[in-house]
Amino acid sequence: MDFKNLHPADVADQLQRMPVEEALAALRQFSKADAAAVLAELDEELRPRLIEGLSSPELAGIITQLDHDEAADVVSELPAERRPEVMAGLPTEEKKQVDTLLVYPPDTAGGIMTDQFIQLDVDQTVEQCLQMLQGKADETEGGISYLYVTNEAERLVGIVSMRDLVFRGRQRTIGEVMNREVKHVSVEDDQEKIAQLFEHYHYLALPVLDREGRLVGIVSARQVMDVMQAEATEDMQLMVGLSGEERALTPWQQSIKGRLPWLCINLATAFLAAAVVGVFEGTIAKWTALAVFLPIVAGQGGNAGVQTLTVIIREMALGEMTIGDGRKALIKEVILGVLNGIAIGVLVGVIGWFWKGSVLLGVVVGVAMLLNMVAAALSGVLVPYTLKAMRIDPALASSIMVTTVTDVAGFFFFLGLAAIAMQWWPIK
Repeated sequence: MDFKNLHPADVADQLQRMPVEEALAALRQFSKADAAAVLAELDEELRPRLIEGLSSPELAGIITQLDHDEAADVVSELPAERRPEVMAGLPTEEKKQVDTLLVYPPDTAGGIMTDQFIQLDVDQTVEQCLQMLQGKADETEGGISYLYVTNEAERLVGIVSMRDLVFRGRQRTIGEVMNREVKHVSVEDDQEKIAQLFEHYHYLALPVLDREGRLVGIVSARQVMDVMQAEATEDMQLMVGLSGEERALTPWQQSIKGRLPWLCINLATAFLAAAVVGVFEGTIAKWTALAVFLPIVAGQGGNAGVQTLTVIIREMALGEMTIGDGRKALIKEVILGVLNGIAIGVLVGVIGWFWKGSVLLGVVVGVAMLLNMVAAALSGVLVPYTLKAMRIDPALASSIMVTTVTDVAGFFFFLGLAAIAMQWWPIK
């Protein structure tokens, strides 16, 4: 395949669709710089399969062409026993920088930050800074929004925008033009919290400080976009019992490990719902028309519950739900559950009446639908809040739990009401 004139991202897409051996052969045709650009674009879930086939010298040569944060990402994906061999092939200074970044967990500010930023001294003049920037064209290739001012102890004391450097007097010092009100994050801050800050305040970049307040890196909006995409994908997959890391081209051997356990859990919950139906087996035998409406009552409740759940999980993921908002959301969703339940219940009840010619059946179906819609609203709010209180990811298979509630509650309400109705109005 001819990769000439293709963007590295397009090359990566093609390699990910090839057998590993063919992809490796294609990657070896590139220069180290081009191979590094392609490696940086590979899906992080699929990249380890490819780099596993590269020798340590080959991989070290490619890594030297990557930015330090991207190099650290690649090295972190290697088996622990192979890392020292690959790291030994890096130049001393680069090895030191990559080692520093590898100390931080991958889901923290330290794990996603870059150590490429422009550092200024308070006593420098604007003229000196502009001259210095002209010699750092390679370091600013990706574009810069701010320059960071530190003191002798490398502690952050202010920031300067490029606009200030261009339009302020050339002889003024950085200390005079800098902004001392600096927002920052800690190396230990969770990446999801950082993504929420960028989402709420629309930052272009934030400095990252260590425990002593020293400037060690920055997190840019581009890096946060990657985090937000990964978090959204993870939450979406966890809600339906996937691993949070699976992709369309993930090997089936790996996919089954993430899917099968949750399918078994789902099977257990299905038997729970079936047990409720079994309790009313005699009722169904006497009034066979009930069997037709069982999946309708449960299915509508499940859909309503997942609607509520999706809204709540999104607000939680974006950090837009405060403690007091939970109660308001619960009241709102119960109101919606009642109103939707009345509307859908009346509609289904009328259909049941005309379809089966039984007013009683229509009333039972309608009331059961109303009750199950309320149960769906309650579970859609309470399940994620309960998981969060237990310090469990609220997205973790929460849809399975909600649909279990709506299945069990729907069957119980419908068949229970039918059993009570049959005691007062015998079915012939």
